[in-house]
Amino acid sequence: MDENYINRYLSAASEISIYQLVNVLSDAAFICDHSGRILICSDQVLSFFSLSDKTKVIGSSLQSYFAYEHIDEAYSLLLSVVNETNSRNTGKFQVRRGQKETFSANVTIASIVSGNIPAKYFLVTFRESPLTDAGSELLLKKGIRLSRLSDALFGPADKPEDRTRKLLSQIGETLGSSACTYSRFENGILIPFVSWESPFNNLISPQVCSKQLFDYLTDQHEQMVLIRKPLLTTFLESEAQYNQESGVKAIFGLVIKNNAEVEGILTSVFTFNYSLSDIDIEFIQTISALIKNEVRQYDQAFTEPEFSFTELIDCFIGPVFVMSSEGIFMEVNKGTVKYFGYEREELIGQSSKLFSAEDKNDKDLFQHMFEKSFSGETQKFEWWSKTKSGDIFPLEVIFNKSKYYNHDVVIAVGRDLTESKKAEDELLHYNTELEESNASKDKFFGILAHDLKNPFQGLLGFIDLLYEDLDELSNTQIKEYLSNVRNASYHTYALLENLLEWSRIQSGKMPFTPSVFNIRDEINSVISVLDNNAIRKEIQLINEVDQEIMVEADRNMIHSVLQNLITNSIKFSNSKSKVVVRSRVPQTNKKAKNDTEPGERLWLEISIADNGIGIPEEILPRLFKLNGQYSQAGTANEPGTGLGLVLCHEMVEKNGGRIWAESIAGQGTTFIFTLPLSI
Repeated sequence: MDENYINRYLSAASEISIYQLVNVLSDAAFICDHSGRILICSDQVLSFFSLSDKTKVIGSSLQSYFAYEHIDEAYSLLLSVVNETNSRNTGKFQVRRGQKETFSANVTIASIVSGNIPAKYFLVTFRESPLTDAGSELLLKKGIRLSRLSDALFGPADKPEDRTRKLLSQIGETLGSSACTYSRFENGILIPFVSWESPFNNLISPQVCSKQLFDYLTDQHEQMVLIRKPLLTTFLESEAQYNQESGVKAIFGLVIKNNAEVEGILTSVFTFNYSLSDIDIEFIQTISALIKNEVRQYDQAFTEPEFSFTELIDCFIGPVFVMSSEGIFMEVNKGTVKYFGYEREELIGQSSKLFSAEDKNDKDLFQHMFEKSFSGETQKFEWWSKTKSGDIFPLEVIFNKSKYYNHDVVIAVGRDLTESKKAEDELLHYNTELEESNASKDKFFGILAHDLKNPFQGLLGFIDLLYEDLDELSNTQIKEYLSNVRNASYHTYALLENLLEWSRIQSGKMPFTPSVFNIRDEINSVISVLDNNAIRKEIQLINEVDQEIMVEADRNMIHSVLQNLITNSIKFSNSKSKVVVRSRVPQTNKKAKNDTEPGERLWLEISIADNGIGIPEEILPRLFKLNGQYSQAGTANEPGTGLGLVLCHEMVEKNGGRIWAESIAGQGTTFIFTLPLSI
């Protein structure tokens, strides 16, 4: 273990024995700084990760130990601890063992705090655990990678080659590669400049295939390439530094140019079948631009540090501003100009108030974050921003302390959260819809399993009695049994018909064909079909809708709605009563109008009122929901499916209207729905 390395980074650590701390734990343990750089590791680390060389672990990055698909998520967990005091966080991740194997582990990151001094170091423990949940949270990788990159860019000043090595390590650690190198092209020769290796790398030279990739890209007039089998085999066979046991599965190359002149090549080697995603390409291109600036500074020995600094922050797409101790903008990048609509000259000398959306930000919190960042603590928070034209959008802001012209400053890096917030809202909406859909499907299958089973049991029972006792039954008994079979059959058919109609609506297979028709004539058509049912119970069906009213809707659907509602009213009405159908054009469309319907067109309210048994008040809110299905026998013990009102709700909404019920238990019920009037 490198004592000088440790003393350099842990001179202000806690008084407890750090070596004892990590080695008394049964778990594999690291101590790292806020960027994830490992300062100390326990003896258990070597066996846990199948490593043989502890010196490779010290100084490596925490991200190197995670499987590629969990690297960004793991760094997000570290940031959540870094940005809180006395915090501890745990997550479940896929981590690496050797070059090829991965397994699941519980990872805990905790701050190491000494008195009131803010945490600068963090204890990370690994414990193997079966993976039971792949997780549902969608991580914002761009923001996470930007946070990591800002640590490399705005940390303590290094030599240009050291800074380039840090940038190169960002590629290796973030993409999960085994080795990366940047080679410079000088006088027709490719010369290695800086390299990075994973702690898991034992057999791969960082420069493997650099020349072959360079020649290939030059010949093909391409800037980047990812080589895998079968072409990879040809590349490796011509490479003297290649070891067949290293398990190379992919190699990546990116030519770095200054205008039209080639400056060098960046290469990366993978021991898994790596695929190059769009976000990876954007990340690599950003770092290649930064490396180009660093190397140019190394070559030309700039005497004006602000020149390279300005170029550096202009590499960021999002806003970056340099703020003095008084909160005044000393420098901004092109991203700030683009996002906020001001010229650079307009911004220098201004403060954050210029960008702050009125009455949407906590000014005290902003000032608190700003002051904490000056003490050396990285701060991250959300802030509502306002452009020059007055547009408001959410911004994630990261504060880091740094130096500018030998003055202490805060570097603020912003990331637009508009799309993230939109995606988050869409995801929540999708999850809600999915939950409702699953609940509806569960209820649908529940009805199939229960409600269809019961009438079939009655049918089968009466049929069995007829079959076994036919010779002994009188004509009156046979007729009574057949009447029961008939009633059960009609009820079962009605239930099945409703179920099939509902499923057609849900799957979008029911055609929607609106037309203009006379609503009174349609009501009369339904009454003529149901009149016999009403006569048997001595109930009057009365149509009070005006003759001249024309509506624009799907006629078949509205016929079904009227039939279901009038049938319900007959079923739950007492003998010698009446069911009345009325209409009116409301003074305000607010209640009658579906929220999704644009414009201010006129709507017609149709009401079907009875003076029957009524509906309990607590049942009314769930009458039209499949998962709140309500079924009750009629006043003459007529059976119900409980699906009729669900279908009415679906069909009315399909036509842009609304449906609701008003009822007093024991006094009667009025069902009301709206239809668009014909213009």
